Amino acid sequence: MARYRFGGVADYVVGLGTGNAALLRPGVTVTCWSADFGGTQHTDLTDTDGTSPLASLVSDATGAVPQFFGPDGVTELYLDANGGAGPRRRTVTTNLRSYVDATFLPLSGGTRTGAVTASLSAATSIVDASLVVTDGFDRYRRDASGRQDWGSGAAARDTNLYRDAADSLKTDDSFTIGQALKHLGGQAGFYGAAPVARPTVTGSRGGNAALGSLITALTQLGLIVDNTTA
Repeated sequence: MARYRFGGVADYVVGLGTGNAALLRPGVTVTCWSADFGGTQHTDLTDTDGTSPLASLVSDATGAVPQFFGPDGVTELYLDANGGAGPRRRTVTTNLRSYVDATFLPLSGGTRTGAVTASLSAATSIVDASLVVTDGFDRYRRDASGRQDWGSGAAARDTNLYRDAADSLKTDDSFTIGQALKHLGGQAGFYGAAPVARPTVTGSRGGNAALGSLITALTQLGLIVDNTTA
């Protein structure tokens, strides 16, 4: 967080004179509050160096509010020049640009640090999406459930990756691997076959027992269709 500067601009302490004429009030103690009514008083104020505690905030010889730094992270204050009895007047930091630059990303891009949480009304609500300015459709989209969809930008998204069940990711489309595939699980299945543990081939190589065992194992894995005959 950071302290932000206040005062030093067109903030003046005024009082009402004859006929409700506004009169500047120099040398008046000003207190700072968190709200226009109620709230709490801010006493953690510092001088213009941003570090030296400010014992009290007093309007200058022209009735203006001098420069000071507010509490850490506070960007608006409610000023009271009537001994805490009000009325209070809202003032905002004079270095608002520093607050904005440190808090918000510019529309043209920027660097974000820390976690970002999107609290949405439904699992299908869109968290983020991206496209090229000339596209008619999002090239990428992610919803609150974590599902991700991709497309060319010229048509609706046609590729996806999502949670299918506990401990299971799924895509409804093709999946191409450019490097080695290493399977660490205890079961596998191909071409729609139910996953099975790694089969053990048995039988003698001198006859057909080993061949039969191998055919059974490959069939279980879904790698072949067994149309052999005895």
